[in-house]
Amino acid sequence: MKVLIFGGTRFMGRYLLNSLLSIGAEVTVANRGNNPPNEGSTNVICDRSQPDALDQFKDAQFDVIVDFSAYSSEWVAAAGKFFANKISKYVFISSGAVYSNSDVFPITEDFPLGPPHPFAPYASEKLKSERLLVEFSKSGYFHTVSCRLPFVLGPHNYEDRESFVFSRLMRNEPILLANGGQSVHPFVYAGDVAGAILALIKAGASVNGESFNVASPQGVTSSGFVNIAAKVCSKEAKIISYSPAEFDLDVNDFDLKNVTFPFPAMNALLSSEKLTRMTGFRPKENLESMFRIYFDWWKGLDNQGPKEYPLERRLLAEMGK
Repeated sequence: MKVLIFGGTRFMGRYLLNSLLSIGAEVTVANRGNNPPNEGSTNVICDRSQPDALDQFKDAQFDVIVDFSAYSSEWVAAAGKFFANKISKYVFISSGAVYSNSDVFPITEDFPLGPPHPFAPYASEKLKSERLLVEFSKSGYFHTVSCRLPFVLGPHNYEDRESFVFSRLMRNEPILLANGGQSVHPFVYAGDVAGAILALIKAGASVNGESFNVASPQGVTSSGFVNIAAKVCSKEAKIISYSPAEFDLDVNDFDLKNVTFPFPAMNALLSSEKLTRMTGFRPKENLESMFRIYFDWWKGLDNQGPKEYPLERRLLAEMGK
C-alpha cells in the first residue's frame, strides 16, 4: 500500500507514519518544509497555497491520501480534481467543531452541523471540505471518509495543553479556571487517531462517504483535567476559580494564543460508537493514561517552564496573586 500524507510532520502524522510503516506501507509525507523530515518516509515539499503545488505528483501512484493539512476547502477541491480516479481512498482529518452547540450528549454523527462560536471560521472550512468529499464519493472519484476529532493529546503536541498544566503544577503555580472549570471536554490520544485511520483504511468500501467521530468515551471537566494531571505528577493543584463577568471577559471570545486555560468554556462530548460498530476499532486511552504517557515524555524536555499569556498575567495581578 502506498500512502500520501499531507501535513502531519509535527504531531499526529508521526503516529500515523509509524503505524503505516509497521504494516509495510510505503509512505510519502508532503508538507511546506517548515519542520524536520520524518524518518522512514519519502519527504517532499508541497505548499498547497500555490496553484501548481500538486503537479509534482502527476506521475506518482498512491492508494490512499490522508489529509491533515487542508485548512482551506479550496485545497480539498484542488486535490479532488487532481487525484480523481488515481487513488482508492481519501481520508480527511476534520473536527468535532463542525457540530452545532448541543445540550444533549454524547454527540453522534447525525447531530446538527453548523460551526458554533468560537471556532466558526475553522469549522466552516472543515464542513465545506467534508461536503466536497461526499460529492467526490458520489461522482466516483475515489472513496472518502472524514474523521471528526476532539482535542488531541500526546507527546509532540504543539498546542500548549498538557504542558500548560504540568508546567504550572511542577512549579506550584496557580491555575485559573472560569466558573470553577465545570465545562466538559472530549479528548483522544494521538496514537488512537492513528489506529482509527488505519482501521478506516482497512474497512474498504463499507465506510465510503461516511464521517466518524474519533474520541475517548470519557468526558472530563476543566477542573478534572487539572486534578488528573496533578495526580499523575504527584502535585497538589492550586485552582483559582473566577467569574469571567467580573473581569469583563466574553467566554465565547476564545483565543488559544491568549488564555487563562487552554480549553473554551463550552461543553462537548463525542461518541465513537459508529466507528467501533463499523470498523471494530475502539480508542484505548483515557485521560489519565494519556497524561502518564505525555508526562514521561515531557520530563525529558529541556524547556519545562510555563508559557506566558497576557490575559492570565493580568487576571492574576488584579487578584493580587
